[in-house]
Amino acid sequence: MQTSQTVATTASIFLLLLAGYATKRLGILKASDARVVNALVVNLTMPAFIFVSIHRKPITPEMVHAPVAGFVMEMVVMGLAYAAARLLRLDRRTTGALMLVSAFGNTGFLGYPVVTAAFNRNKSALLSAVMFDEFAMALALNSIGVVVAVSFSGAQTNWNCVFEFLKSPLFPATVVSLLLRNTELPGFLTAALQYLAAGTVPLAMISIGLSLSAGAVKDHPAAIAAALVLKMAVLPILVWLALTVLGITGIVKQVAVLESAMPPAVFSGVVAGRFGVNGTFAAAAIFVLTLCSIVLIPVTLLLIV
Repeated sequence: MQTSQTVATTASIFLLLLAGYATKRLGILKASDARVVNALVVNLTMPAFIFVSIHRKPITPEMVHAPVAGFVMEMVVMGLAYAAARLLRLDRRTTGALMLVSAFGNTGFLGYPVVTAAFNRNKSALLSAVMFDEFAMALALNSIGVVVAVSFSGAQTNWNCVFEFLKSPLFPATVVSLLLRNTELPGFLTAALQYLAAGTVPLAMISIGLSLSAGAVKDHPAAIAAALVLKMAVLPILVWLALTVLGITGIVKQVAVLESAMPPAVFSGVVAGRFGVNGTFAAAAIFVLTLCSIVLIPVTLLLIV
């Protein structure tokens, strides 16, 4: 795609996010409606989206190496977030929340739609995005992220919760899709999956819009600014450097950097609130960084496309 067309198409995706937010502000939909939309996306449309993205697509070594590099750089950013929290003299609960929102991005609900818009003619793009989302972000957030949240809350780690995400359809859908990647399926089944997959982008973006809430933005401006710099600038730059050193180029590199530039995952706020770190701060950071991403993600696209 031409750069101008890429940015324009991506901007149209964000209009869906703003539409979701506007319907909540106008009272057409409620914030609680996001649960129903999320259930549809997580249990139906996104597993189909993952399958369609993987099925009959070739996996290259670069698609495996990129998530490993992304995971390592996320750990580096978590360390930097801890250092920033010390400089800002944040309490332990806010420190843990800052580490979560600085490292773990919305590479699924937001990343898939953006990658779809930016690289809709490249068959390897979505597969690269799925690999990065599941193995660089989801796996880390639901294991190391949970451990960090529990550690900074002062509670005892519940190891049953660490791998709870394995019960969600998304990770099993990825594994099944990889196993059946080269299997020929009946045409009617493929068509049904494609119909389901088509609902992922609009539903996911509307759900994010419904979930946005200003929360306690004014209580931690410096910490939110630190999260903005670490998540939206430092992490994608570190991933770009790591992939350059590894010799990974082309669409895999572009997708990995773009995924790294996503704002904090909505689920990082869920983890923060559930396991005892500062969930209010996490929600405020997610709100601010997601709104900032409307401008920053197109800027990232201009730099990498």
